[in-house]
Amino acid sequence: MKVAIVGGIYGKSPEYRKGLSITPETTLEDGLRRRGIDVSTFSHYASIDYSLFDLVHVHHLSWGAIRAATDGSQCAFVFTTHNAQYMSRSLPLHYQWALRFVVRRADAVVALSSTEKTWQERNYQLNGGISRIIPNGIPVDIYKMQRTNSKGMGEPWQILFVGQLNEIKRVDSLLKAVSQIPFPVSVNLVYQNSQLESNLRLLALRLGIGQAVHFLGPRNPEELCRLYNQADLFILPSSGEVLPSVITEAMLCGTPIIATDVGGVVEQLGGFGTVVSPNNTEELVSAIINTINHYDQYEGQALQMSEYARRTFTIDSMLDQHVDLYRQVSEPVPRRRSDALLRPGSLFARFGLKVWPRVHASSPSVA
Repeated sequence: MKVAIVGGIYGKSPEYRKGLSITPETTLEDGLRRRGIDVSTFSHYASIDYSLFDLVHVHHLSWGAIRAATDGSQCAFVFTTHNAQYMSRSLPLHYQWALRFVVRRADAVVALSSTEKTWQERNYQLNGGISRIIPNGIPVDIYKMQRTNSKGMGEPWQILFVGQLNEIKRVDSLLKAVSQIPFPVSVNLVYQNSQLESNLRLLALRLGIGQAVHFLGPRNPEELCRLYNQADLFILPSSGEVLPSVITEAMLCGTPIIATDVGGVVEQLGGFGTVVSPNNTEELVSAIINTINHYDQYEGQALQMSEYARRTFTIDSMLDQHVDLYRQVSEPVPRRRSDALLRPGSLFARFGLKVWPRVHASSPSVA
């Protein structure tokens, strides 16, 4: 089987990829190759002869997804959104249209949780397309439970955030909540995208917690594992998610977790941790105080939580399910998109792909 994987990470610079060495696309790529599958990788703006492949698996909504949705070959098309915004309906209208266009033409759509699968089936026309739940696999050999946190004894309570410094992650809500905690607290922020760093630095100063907030920037997986184990509490205050890998990483390390009830987070936690409403600073404050006041209770669940994550989110399981899906979707022809190629939407998209200025090739995918 010859598989093409299209993803935003493959269009990034070597410097960027050095700071983000593990992504769902690269984990899948490496695992498939270990299993002897012929894999080629492409950015969303690469020219691809789909007739050379049995299957193309596109990750994220960008030009690569539109290209695959309008391709006329018999190459099977699998799509995974990984989009933190679309279930909260906060995407701009043109992205909503594009996502609906792509999903309706994919031969198979991968959801990361049953919550996402149900949402897709309710909002898109999946008739004739395969819908499969495959959670992201995490390298459990890297994220090990080796707790070294101080539990507030002799130093401030250590809070960790790992994500991007953009609007959807709501780090501002975390900082506002921390400023109201009646305990000494230290916050470590780990991130690749520094979009709002200057704004958040000013906010921390304005809230009087500038000395307590540490902007660490990117960290490799081994460094991240140490930070998870050193942290007393991991907090993800996002206004939208699908199935954030950072929560699984924190679970593997046994770090008590507070996260917002968005996407498949509740399902992902499996009964562990604490969930709060998105965009609710007061609720987040209460959750942090409660966790600190009852820390022994949450710490006592650490090993059980780590073992649950280790069983549930393995890379081998993710690979088994992808290979099974690929074999299933590669057989039936003609392709689901074949009867839609002459529809106005498809013709408009194909025309747009030809005339869109090449200067946009440096634009990031919607992730």
